[in-house]
Amino acid sequence: MMTGVATNNRVRLLLDGRNGCYKPLRNGERRRKTVRGAIVAGDISVLNTVVVKKGEGEIEGVTNDALPMRAGPKRASHIRKLFNLSQKDDVKKFVIRREVAKKHPKEGKSTKRSKAPKIQRL
Repeated sequence: MMTGVATNNRVRLLLDGRNGCYKPLRNGERRRKTVRGAIVAGDISVLNTVVVKKGEGEIEGVTNDALPMRAGPKRASHIRKLFNLSQKDDVKKFVIRREVAKKHPKEGKSTKRSKAPKIQRL
């Protein structure tokens, strides 16, 4: 999708290096390229968006769910910064661990265990 093209389908434009979508090899070189217009239509299957400002209502599945961090910081200085620790404090106690269900291959039972990253620059 190219900004400034006011249509909801594809058009063939004569582009030079200033517009984007095409990088000429020589000075003054232009090429006709097919670009999509900036207007959103029903034939677009995926549209990436960014929430800039949160309004009054919740967006289902986007702003109403708070996902926990999957993995915490791995570097010791980043852990100190996150938990406001000094150089003397033990960083190993503040490592963010996560619970993992490990299936036993023969019995079919699952056991819980925790995983943590190997901390760098201790």
